[in-house]
Amino acid sequence: MLKRILIIDDKESILEILGTALTSEDRAITTAATGAQAIEAIDGEEFDIVLCDVRLPDIDGTDLLKRVVAKNPATAVIMITAYGSIQNAIECMKYGAFDYITKPFNLDEIKEVVKKGLERAGLVKENMKLRAEVEKKYDFSGIIGKSKAMQDVFELIRRVAPSKASVLITGETGVGKELVARAIHYNSHIASGNFVALNCAAIPENLLESELFGHVKGAFTGAIATKRGIFEEADGGTLLLDEIAELHSTLQAKLLRVLDEGAVRRVGDSRNIPIDVRLICSTNKDLLQEVERGAFRLDLYHRVKVVEIHIPSLRERPEDIKPLMDFYLEKLIQEHNKPGLELTPEAFNLLLAHNWIGNVRELVNVLEQAVLLSRDSKIDVEQLPALTKTKEINVCPTGLLREETLRKMLDQVEKEIITHILKETSGNRKEAARRLGLSERALYYKLDEHNLK
Repeated sequence: MLKRILIIDDKESILEILGTALTSEDRAITTAATGAQAIEAIDGEEFDIVLCDVRLPDIDGTDLLKRVVAKNPATAVIMITAYGSIQNAIECMKYGAFDYITKPFNLDEIKEVVKKGLERAGLVKENMKLRAEVEKKYDFSGIIGKSKAMQDVFELIRRVAPSKASVLITGETGVGKELVARAIHYNSHIASGNFVALNCAAIPENLLESELFGHVKGAFTGAIATKRGIFEEADGGTLLLDEIAELHSTLQAKLLRVLDEGAVRRVGDSRNIPIDVRLICSTNKDLLQEVERGAFRLDLYHRVKVVEIHIPSLRERPEDIKPLMDFYLEKLIQEHNKPGLELTPEAFNLLLAHNWIGNVRELVNVLEQAVLLSRDSKIDVEQLPALTKTKEINVCPTGLLREETLRKMLDQVEKEIITHILKETSGNRKEAARRLGLSERALYYKLDEHNLK
């Protein structure tokens, strides 16, 4: 890629010497003998390197430095002067200069500094590009939905993102709660900070406190070194606690203390560590119901739910299915290098008619399977086995008719599976929880929910 270099000096001999020394096949050299010429060049295009004399006949070189840095932070500016002083150097570096060289200079030194400046400019450009891609990915345009319900979600994101208020995101599994949390973060004033996410249900209960708050060496068996918790990892940024309802009551109390004090205490430590974190929580449960049944603290509920954003299920917004299909199908075709792939009308209608229990996550999985199974330029119903098999079933395994509500069907299936596993484990709840892939606390909730005490 062509590297663009601007040389600014009021002496023609300097322009000629530097221009000749820095010329190569992959570099384009532009020169300016006055501040006015330099401004015209800077406003006209972006440069990777600018070599600028501090003193020019019509403008101060420091003003040009500020102008270049403001226009393009990736440009490496090297200041050159015959009036070298520590004060000038400090002032130039303060305003964003990459380096500072005094006359008379050594051409080898100039070449080396320019080489390092080009490397730095390339890295900064790459970081800016990656940052833009990330921000674009989690901009509102990355969350697909033309329905009124999703437009309301977008409006809530716009309103809460600039603040540091705690947000509770609710909705079924697979609706995109983490995507909304990331959109809030990347549209906030702390977007440059870390975004850290933790699924509270995925960490064993005895390790969750250490994961959240960290631990010191020797705090417990296996703590062979001091470890920072995710609150410290998210300091200056945003922390998403997914499945917040799964937190044990003891950890709920400690989380509340952290939110009240703005500090964490590592397991086994006696000192508090100040943190500045925006908290976003998400859950697929009705958290107020959890409060009413004594499973979640009321005071913590009010702290985490300053603003609630509810994401409706895909079944509640069928008008979003087509745009979601179009978006993800195009993305998957690119990822798996299958250009020209299209849905047949039969496959399209089958996708539209499906009752998306798993929401957007299920839709993406079905489309990815179809793209991978496709042999030519068409995706037909044959490439949608999960949907065609579901369509053939008229009675579910529990004997409930399809006309029964989906929730009743799922509840009955869940109850029968838990009962079966408990019988197989002779009522050993710890072993039953392990086989079901649940925490013991989650299993207790399920037993209570289905009256299986």
